[in-house]
Amino acid sequence: MYEQTYTVSELAASVGRTISRAFPDEIWVQGEIRDLSRAASGHVYFTLLDPDKSSNSGAVLPVTLFESDKVAVNRVLARSGAVRMTDGVAVRIRGRLSHYAPRGVVQLRMTWIDTDFTLGKLAAERERLVQSLRDRGLVERNPALPMPLVPLRVGLVTSAGSAAYADFLDELVRSGYAWNVLFADSRVQGPDAAADIQQALALLVNRKPDVIALVRGGGAATDLAAFDTEEIAVAIAQCPVPVVTGIGHETDVSVADLVARNYKTPTACAAGLVATIAQFVARIDELAAATRRGVNGRLAVATAELDHASSRVNRAAVGATERAAAGVAEAGRRISRGSRLRLIRATDALTTLSSRIVRGSSRQLEARKGDLDGLQASTLGAVRRTTTHAEDRLAAAEQRMKALDPARLLARGWSITRTSQGVLVTDPEQVEPGSGLQTVVAGGRIASVVTDEGEVTGDR
Repeated sequence: MYEQTYTVSELAASVGRTISRAFPDEIWVQGEIRDLSRAASGHVYFTLLDPDKSSNSGAVLPVTLFESDKVAVNRVLARSGAVRMTDGVAVRIRGRLSHYAPRGVVQLRMTWIDTDFTLGKLAAERERLVQSLRDRGLVERNPALPMPLVPLRVGLVTSAGSAAYADFLDELVRSGYAWNVLFADSRVQGPDAAADIQQALALLVNRKPDVIALVRGGGAATDLAAFDTEEIAVAIAQCPVPVVTGIGHETDVSVADLVARNYKTPTACAAGLVATIAQFVARIDELAAATRRGVNGRLAVATAELDHASSRVNRAAVGATERAAAGVAEAGRRISRGSRLRLIRATDALTTLSSRIVRGSSRQLEARKGDLDGLQASTLGAVRRTTTHAEDRLAAAEQRMKALDPARLLARGWSITRTSQGVLVTDPEQVEPGSGLQTVVAGGRIASVVTDEGEVTGDR
């Protein structure tokens, strides 16, 4: 005979009854939400697992929150204001365990949530992490980095297209400064957000920005849980570039905020960067104004000194000019008076002298005229006598010249003898036998040779 055999339906019913007997009332279960989804019907489905287990290993528990129960759960979530059901959130929930036969799974039908558990869990983990960071000297590490004077090259980490992204960029654009924004898109919520943000920070560091801004809009504490993780805190603390944060609302302070220069919101974060640039510009303007004031002050002092000196010089010049003018005028008057007197005296003297010269000249001219007439007569007589005497002497000289003319002497029988060298022979001692002679007579020349002393031979 066969052992008892169940049909699928019978077994499912038996499992259901067994679970009901074992868990007749609702139970509390704690774990971490994964794979949460919201159906069009209004139901919410997710999986609950231990926080230290991955979704691919260990125990998992399917959870269903029906629309009818969701109203009450949402009400308590709204009252807490800090808890939101999303992936990665640690929760303590209440519900009834049952076997869902159509799928053959054991599931928990959720009816309530303990928000204090989630908040306490977050707070306890946050406090532990903050203390660990302090012990390792990481809380003040990044804020101690010097902020550049003009941090216009900004690295931005947030979710693309989010309100935080728009608010941050709008604040920068409205400032009118020449920003250069290096954007790294990242998830900012959920179990994978921490790894995404860590990777985005590393990517931006390689692009060498002046500063990195990590921003996210507001949300429940569970929405911001990624910013309370050790991975993000350590990545910010060890970042070689100053990091500024603007996460959540004004009352939210995450661990990421504690290890960076933090601002209340994304808009405030951008405004802080704008203020840094504005302070630099204001300082430049202040220095320029101080320089202008200093220059204008020195110029005013120099101008006043110049005006004072100019006034003194002008007064001295006017006084000197007036004194000089008075002196010139007086000298002019003296010169004018003296010149007139001297001119009158000179005129009178000149007139007297002219009269005397005229009278004296007339007398002297008459006397000189008589002397000139006598001198002219005597001169003419002397000239005539001298001329006559000269003519007589000239005639006598002419007669003597004629008497001494060689030609006349030659005609009378005289001769002139010279050596062949043209030397006049006046003594027989001047010649020797064989010497040539030239003799000039009235009729011509005779060449001869001395043969003996006292003898001459020759031809005409």
